[in-house]
This record gives sequence, C-alpha cells and structure tokens, in this order.
Amino acid sequence: MSKVRQRSSEHASRPVVVGVTGGMAAGKSLVTRMFAALGAPTWDADSAAKRLYQTDATLQQATLDRWGPRIAKFDEDGRMVDVNREVLAEVIFSDLDELAWLEAQVHPAVGRAFSSWLEGQTHASVVIREAAILFESGSDATCDVTLTVEAPEALRIRRAQERARQRGQAVPAESEVRARLARQWTQAQRVTRADHVLRNGPKDALLPQVLAIWAQLTQEWH
Repeated sequence: MSKVRQRSSEHASRPVVVGVTGGMAAGKSLVTRMFAALGAPTWDADSAAKRLYQTDATLQQATLDRWGPRIAKFDEDGRMVDVNREVLAEVIFSDLDELAWLEAQVHPAVGRAFSSWLEGQTHASVVIREAAILFESGSDATCDVTLTVEAPEALRIRRAQERARQRGQAVPAESEVRARLARQWTQAQRVTRADHVLRNGPKDALLPQVLAIWAQLTQEWH
C-alpha cells in the first residue's frame, strides 16, 4: 500500500523528486538504475558526499580543524585534495559524537549540492534522489515521494559480502556487516516513513514494482 502526498505550490514548477532509500545491500541502487532506464535523471547522495571532500573548501577546513592533518590527503603543494577515508572511518565509527558532528557538516553541504543539481533538470518530469540515510538526514523533506527497498537481513548480509568479493575488497565477516546494519534505521522505521515499499527478496520481482510506481507517478503528478 502507498500513501499519496499533495504537492506544495512552490514545488509545482520543478520535477517530481522521488527519494529512494533502503537498508544496506537491499537493492536501492538497482532500483535507481531501473528508474534511470525509464528516463528519470538520478542523483546519488552518497557519491555526492564523497566528492564534497574534494571540492568543498568549507568542509575540508572543518575536518582539518577538527582532526588535524592525519585526516587529509594533500597534493605536492600542500593543498588538501581529499579526506583519508580509512582514518575518517576509524574516527567516526568508534565515536558516535564525532559521527554526529561530521553529519552536521556534511548534510547541509549535500543538500546544497542537490539543490544546485535540481535547478539544472529543467526538462525532466521526475528525478530520483538516492540516499542511504534519506530519513535519518531529513532529506526526505525535499522529496515529493519516498520509497524504501527492503530485503531479508540474512540475504542482505550475503549480498554485502558478495559485493565486496566482486570488487576485490576484503570480505567482511557477518558480525561486521551486522554492526553496519545496526547503525542504520531499522526496516520497520523506514517502512513506516516511506510512501512506497519495494520488496527485493529471493522470490520478489523488482521490475514490476518499479514499473507500477512509475505509472502511478506519471498519472498522479502530470
């Protein structure tokens, strides 16, 4: 079952923004690619956040002031060109206060980046905003429609391990994957907040669910 929102007047002239989220390895990126194949421009908040460490001088300086040069990668002229992601992970995953501080810096910057991107989508009728923490960050407030992609936890753990294996990365232990899952909202929390829920279990056909939502979007909003 899905909920239907009323679109505010100030948003009537821009594309419909569909927020896509879901638990780790549930399949949200796959859903985003399906919408892209249907013609919707897509924007990945997680990728945008990573780029900000390379492009946003304010965020770079804030991380340097907070954690010192160990947190950064520098070019030969001594300019910060990126964050040291291994060091950053050690810092924020061992201290929830540090994680909260970083999120308070990153979320507004990501929001500004999305707004700038959205302004350029003048010919689109529907755009996709993919974000792992769509609800946690409050980014759902910028969306006209939200959906979450869900799958059984055991299956998500296996998918996360297989994804790491395919990328040539160290395969995380089940306990490590569970620890990452514990840092996200629960399935129940996401399902309660989302307008649509897509199921991506072993017996679920994902494409028909996407097509049904796409048809609903094009009928209701246009």
